[in-house]
Amino acid sequence: MKQLSFFVMALLLVASIASCKKDTTNGKVVFGDSKGMSVTPYDSTFYPEQYGHFSWGNTVDLNGDGQDDVQFHSENIGSAGLGHDVVTTLNCLDENVALLGDIINQEYYYHVDSTPPHTEDSIWWVIGVYKTYTCERIAETDSVVSTTEKLSLYANNANDSFDNNDTFMSTAVFLKNRSYSYPAGTENGDHVLYHYEINYKNDCDFFPMDEAKYIGFKLTENDQSRLGWMKVILHHDYVELLETAIQK
Repeated sequence: MKQLSFFVMALLLVASIASCKKDTTNGKVVFGDSKGMSVTPYDSTFYPEQYGHFSWGNTVDLNGDGQDDVQFHSENIGSAGLGHDVVTTLNCLDENVALLGDIINQEYYYHVDSTPPHTEDSIWWVIGVYKTYTCERIAETDSVVSTTEKLSLYANNANDSFDNNDTFMSTAVFLKNRSYSYPAGTENGDHVLYHYEINYKNDCDFFPMDEAKYIGFKLTENDQSRLGWMKVILHHDYVELLETAIQK
């Protein structure tokens, strides 16, 4: 009887240790709650790269091992004809770190509009033709140009929660993209001039601007995963990093 009791106690002890270990590595994480987390405050602003000059210090070491895990990259891109705007991405620097979100099949659509024929003189009729590429279907007749598997990144609030059963992906995501258009030439028909314009509405990605949001991540080391977050504010032309946290 004593041997049986000792055996039961041993099983309970093993189960307790396993349970504690599971809670440490796989338990639910609440954004903004520091319990069980190693929190690192930051006062970092990642300004854009402009005209080939890099802004240094836009990489982040999430677990304090001296190796950079993610990179915030803002770049002022464009041309005189297309205009300039800042594009901001968040990049996983290796496959050991993955971001929290939904994995979706993003469809990219092609839409055509035209203006009614109108005259600019007594000879030519003029028709404007507008070709638009967008992530949102404008009309039922729009055709699918491409389908891409990608991560739809979550912009989380304080007190939201997640765990290891959620979806993660090691990838690069757009926090802020840019849309642009340009004239694509003129074509002569039978007393008709066709003026073409190409529009790229890069509206596949949306991350709220000018407010603090949390980005969840999972970092895997030696076959063990730890969860954490980055607290950031996305501005029009730069990213502000406020803090990071990772399970102890």
